[in-house]
Amino acid sequence: MATVTVDQAKLILNSFAAIFQNNLVSKDLVTWKKFNGEMNDRNGLTVVEQVTPDYTTTFTNSVVNDLSGGVQDTTFGSEQYKLTQVIGSSMGWADFVKIRDIGEARESEALKKAALRLAIDIDSYIIGYAAKASNNWVGNTNGTNSISTFNDIATAVTRLKKEGVEDDFKAVLSYDDWQALSSTILNGNASLPDMGEATYRQGYTGNIAGIPTMFTQQLQPLTVGSRVASGATLTNHPTTPAVTYASVAISGAPGQYKTSMLNLDGQSGAVTLLDGEVFTIAGVYGYDPRAKKRLEHLQQFRVIGNYTATAGAFTGVRVFPAIIDSGVYKTVDNSNANWDNLQVVHQGAANASTMPRFLANKDAIVVHTADLIMPATGTAQRKALTKVPLSVRMWQDSVFATGEHRIRFDVALEANVAADGRTRIIRVNGG
Repeated sequence: MATVTVDQAKLILNSFAAIFQNNLVSKDLVTWKKFNGEMNDRNGLTVVEQVTPDYTTTFTNSVVNDLSGGVQDTTFGSEQYKLTQVIGSSMGWADFVKIRDIGEARESEALKKAALRLAIDIDSYIIGYAAKASNNWVGNTNGTNSISTFNDIATAVTRLKKEGVEDDFKAVLSYDDWQALSSTILNGNASLPDMGEATYRQGYTGNIAGIPTMFTQQLQPLTVGSRVASGATLTNHPTTPAVTYASVAISGAPGQYKTSMLNLDGQSGAVTLLDGEVFTIAGVYGYDPRAKKRLEHLQQFRVIGNYTATAGAFTGVRVFPAIIDSGVYKTVDNSNANWDNLQVVHQGAANASTMPRFLANKDAIVVHTADLIMPATGTAQRKALTKVPLSVRMWQDSVFATGEHRIRFDVALEANVAADGRTRIIRVNGG
């Protein structure tokens, strides 16, 4: 085996990092934050982030508001974020020992392939996580129809605006959508590259109605549970399931901020509800706390976690948003006299494999990163990327007994939904 100098190892790592970050197209889709300190490969990190309170404004005639009963509570919330995931690639050393200068590093197909594969798989993970995070989902209920008209996208934008999302957002669609939309809708699509053009992948290459749009093959399918889609599930709440904001403001685990529990029955046997599913409840509408009015669409609830029914009944299904029926944090407006035996309609047929596209604000998903600790054996180096707060660790090692020489590249990152992030994403399919 040829002798590898420290400078050569640094050259390989720097080249790998440059190719990797240039091909990471999801870097502009989400927010990136780096934890302080190093992460052990086997022990993750958890951080708690505070959520600021909100208040109700009062209007009184000729007098000030009577506060003899007390002022409003200042209720701070919190969301948890975790980093338990290490993503990496590994290979033998033979292809890398040949690299002696920057030109050879650029031309190394093994180096390119390893870095490109890592970028593709991380993009797939982040895009898949973002697509399934939201509770709002518009378009055909089978969750597979392509985006084919301007109105398909406009429906999603309108829903986000009515839900209070005034920020900018980006669209992530499939190549089937690109074909269905046709060139009359896209601006600048003539420069849309082939998927395999050179080494470098492309991010936002066109726009629809001014929304930067990515077309990708990396949208991930969402398979829903075995429950019957409609005409079966009923709410099981002789007493109201409504909660106060203070009772759901502190997240007990990552992704549980402002979530609450629902009991459902009416199904048959040990059917399932799966994480990421969406359903509506008859007569339970969305609510706009800014305009203080009922919205015209039924509130959509996202299932948090996986559940199996006992004799057709689901107990303690965690959903977002929490059912808050009064106050500044009100999420729903119930037109029914009670909460019991209300019909539930699930998005997607039983066991259906859906393919949601989505629009997202950059702050909705936070990808947390950390430096991995330097190992005690072998030779290792870290390289910080320049475009995102992320470092790549290269670790070389040899096995004395067998003479095997190995190399691995690892990063520590994990996608988490921001405290208010679920409302800043919307899944969309064609009408």
